[in-house]
Amino acid sequence: MTAYGCSLELESGALTTMAGLPVVAACLHGGRVVVSDGVFLGCIGGDTDDGMPIAAHLALPPVDAGVPSRLLAVAVEGVAGGRLTIEARSDASSELDGEAGPGSPCGLPGRTTARLPRGLGRTWELRLAGEDGAVLDIAAIELILLPLDRRS
Repeated sequence: MTAYGCSLELESGALTTMAGLPVVAACLHGGRVVVSDGVFLGCIGGDTDDGMPIAAHLALPPVDAGVPSRLLAVAVEGVAGGRLTIEARSDASSELDGEAGPGSPCGLPGRTTARLPRGLGRTWELRLAGEDGAVLDIAAIELILLPLDRRS
């Protein structure tokens, strides 16, 4: 049997979904959900994966700037407890890398910006990777573009 699982953290509202879990049995033990594939046992929940920090990766769908543009920076609003690695790729084959964060040292929401090297494109794809195990709660992502179309 292949299962789909959801875990909702009631305090923060964080939702985790999992697809394709080879679950044969699940039970509640000591207040934790324990699952088995018939060979191994696993717990659903927590902030580590078998003792290792959980990596956060995010890929956004392509963003059409409407006109040829330079992607100057990417701003992330929310809580970023560690560094964010930003990768951007355009339809004109520009590949840009940058780093943002960490955000507020006291864990409050804020804005952190990754300045990017020069690149050209009309459509941009963006990937973000959070530092393993660091708190990451994104409220908004803004692409800061400089339009290069000089027509009025």
